[in-house]
Formats: sequence, structure tokens, C-alpha cells
Amino acid sequence: MNIDTFIQEYDLHDSLIENIQINDDQLVLDIDLCNWRQKRYIPEESEMRNIKVVFDNVQNYQFEGAEHQLDSDSILHISCSGVPSAAWKKIKLVFENNGIVKIMTFESDRVIVKDC
Repeated sequence: MNIDTFIQEYDLHDSLIENIQINDDQLVLDIDLCNWRQKRYIPEESEMRNIKVVFDNVQNYQFEGAEHQLDSDSILHISCSGVPSAAWKKIKLVFENNGIVKIMTFESDRVIVKDC
């Protein structure tokens, strides 16, 4: 799916990043998603859901903060910028743990979401 659709469809606020992997031009995030915050949530479903978010064709990856040390870091904000009609977007992901804020930025043109 394109990045704009992903940002609109998934509410990542307060979800937890469990792992980050960078493989060639892919960025893979293991996320414990706050399922109850999602637009299509049904009360009979589990409130939390493990997903894998795979960004393809990643370029210009930068990470600010304690280098990739994660311990169920809480997502505070995700945004994207770029020309609305263009596939390529600059993504900014802000997350924290114990008051330590980390910022990840990169460019991508596509994302895939998989249930774990």
C-alpha cells in the first residue's frame, strides 16, 4: 500500500515497537499494535495485535537517540511529507521509553502490513 494510505488507516499512537531490522533496502518494524485504537476495531477482537510493518525501497535512513536499543518503546507520532501525488514520502517516527525520545526518519514508496 502507499504511505499516505498506511498513515490514514493505522493509528500507531501508544503502540509498542518491539524490534527494528534493516535488510538492504527494507525497514522492518515489529509492532505490538493498540488494536482498540483502529477504525475497524470490533470489541470481540483482542485489544492488542502483533504486526510486522515492512517499508520497501528505503533510502536516507537516520536514527537519533540511543542506537537501536528498544524495550517496548511507545510510539508518540508518525508523519509523512512529500508531494501528495508522489509515491515517495519522507517518514518521521517518534517514539520513547523511560523519557528517552528517539526519532527515526527515512524515505520509502511502499509499505506492507502483516499479522504475526
